[in-house]
Amino acid sequence: MAPPPTPLRTVSTPSGVDSSTGIPSPSSTTIDAQAALQAEAVEAVKQYYAAWNRAVISRSSAELRARSLPQCAGCASDISDIDELKAKNQTARGGLITLDHLIGLPGEDSGILVQGDSTRAPVKILSGKGALVTSYPENTVVNRVWVLARTGGRLVIKDIS
Repeated sequence: MAPPPTPLRTVSTPSGVDSSTGIPSPSSTTIDAQAALQAEAVEAVKQYYAAWNRAVISRSSAELRARSLPQCAGCASDISDIDELKAKNQTARGGLITLDHLIGLPGEDSGILVQGDSTRAPVKILSGKGALVTSYPENTVVNRVWVLARTGGRLVIKDIS
C-alpha cells in the first residue's frame, strides 16, 4: 500500500514582494517610504505645537526656533509672540493649540505638506502684576497647510498657511 500523499503547503507572499526572491518590489518600497515620510511629517507638526504649548507657559521660543526654518513667516510670528511675552514680562493664560484631522500629503524631504485643523484656546494676556492686558477668543483654522523640509536629519516647519 502506498503512503498517503503529502499535503501541499501554501505559502503566501505579501503583496509587493517578488515570490521567487522575497525582495520587495521597487514600487512597494517607494510606497512604504512615502507613507513613513508622511507619518514623520504629521509627527513633526504635532511636535511643533507641543513646543508652542510649552513655550506659552515658559515664554521661551528656543524650541520653536529649533523646529522651524528662519524663512517660515508663520513660525517667525509665533516666535515673536512668545518673545514679546517675555520682553514685556507678561503671562499668557490659555492659548494652547490643539490639532485635528492631520493628513500627510505625498512629497519629498525638500517639501512635504501636512493638512489639518488647528484650534487655539481662548487666551488672556496678563501684565507682570496680574492685570489683564488683552484677551483673544478661541480661533480655529480649518484646512491649514504646513510645509516641512528636512534639515539636520529631521523634518522642520518651512511654511504655514
